Amino acid sequence: MFIRNPDNLKIICKLMYETFHIPVFLLNEKGLIILEYSSNYSHNPLYLSKEALIGKLFDPSDSCEYPVFKETNYMENFFSVSLVEKEQFKGCILIGPSVYNHLSEEMIKGIVNDLHTAGKRNELIQYYKSLPVVNHLKFTNASILLYYMIYNMKLDTTTVFQKNEQLEKERVKIKNVDVAVSERREHASFHHDPLFEKELFQKVKEGKKEEIISPSILNPNNGEYGVLSKGSNLRNKKNIAIITIAIATRAAIEGGLNPETSYTLSDLYIQNLEEINEVIKVDSLLKDALYDFTERVYDLKHQNYSRTVINCKDYIFKHLYNDITLSDLSNVVAMNPSYLSTLFKKETNIHISEFIQREKIHEAKKLIIYSNYSLTEIYTLLNFYDQSYFTKIFKKFTGKTPKQFKNSHEHMD
Repeated sequence: MFIRNPDNLKIICKLMYETFHIPVFLLNEKGLIILEYSSNYSHNPLYLSKEALIGKLFDPSDSCEYPVFKETNYMENFFSVSLVEKEQFKGCILIGPSVYNHLSEEMIKGIVNDLHTAGKRNELIQYYKSLPVVNHLKFTNASILLYYMIYNMKLDTTTVFQKNEQLEKERVKIKNVDVAVSERREHASFHHDPLFEKELFQKVKEGKKEEIISPSILNPNNGEYGVLSKGSNLRNKKNIAIITIAIATRAAIEGGLNPETSYTLSDLYIQNLEEINEVIKVDSLLKDALYDFTERVYDLKHQNYSRTVINCKDYIFKHLYNDITLSDLSNVVAMNPSYLSTLFKKETNIHISEFIQREKIHEAKKLIIYSNYSLTEIYTLLNFYDQSYFTKIFKKFTGKTPKQFKNSHEHMD
């Protein structure tokens, strides 16, 4: 144990900062900062100071038996290791903030909207861009390393996960489930039959779009939907719709729909759902979403593509901004390039190279209409050799040059 020697703690803090590039704070038993490694760190503008943030995270009652994970309302991640010697709390080492993934501007805008802090939007965007991105596993391993350097005790990731999950469960307590079930029995108010859900999502998975049109598609024969929000019927309806869309997304993927298309479609419907202020419109949007997923699966199934061709199309979809070759695709599906080329042409009536060109041009059209990229930036992003080649291929599929296409849509606007 090195707590008696401040120099050892200083070395540990310095090593942690230089290894993981996450701010490191050594706090005394009162939560005051006595040592800090955070050269490029600027505190969250929603707090008056970094001391104000640290004050919210500091907790002398934290266990010293494992690192404790902490997350703020602003998606910042921290962990701390309490410093205890002879059963006396001496302070802690707090490491953070970091984020598990890069936060898009849309996610940051969501945080701003939730907190009604639109005046600090630009400051927040810059703040989040400055935060180190450390995935969950690396973050956990960093906490284990810190604990080992302080206490010379080896912990495993499973133990640390479980201890922190248990801690979270203690913080969030729900009503006893047996009592809740008894209350439902007393009032003869039961949830819908699970078979209703299974049949609904099976229709999505199989692309049975005619059956999804039914006006009663969202009405279970027996039982009722659960209550996911006590305070608002609108919020309750939205929560149920969100869950339904999320499960329909998975069903569509199982039915063969491209995962990225499915997830993006889900995002868009849920974003639109949150803008609705009338209960009756929630069901209408949900029916549209279910039909959309089902119809896309239906269209895909009626193309009768083999799994090999579907995998090729998925790869092209995900790597459209790369230089895709027949060799790349043959490696993905483990098939002879010549045989793959023949198979693809047979099933789709288009050569692989031409299909890739068509998809790139389709993407270029969307970028021209919806983005602020210049034509030069667009052909570079999509890996065309030069502008003249891009223009030639673009005209082949659209009948217009990129400039003519752009001008025609600007005129429409």
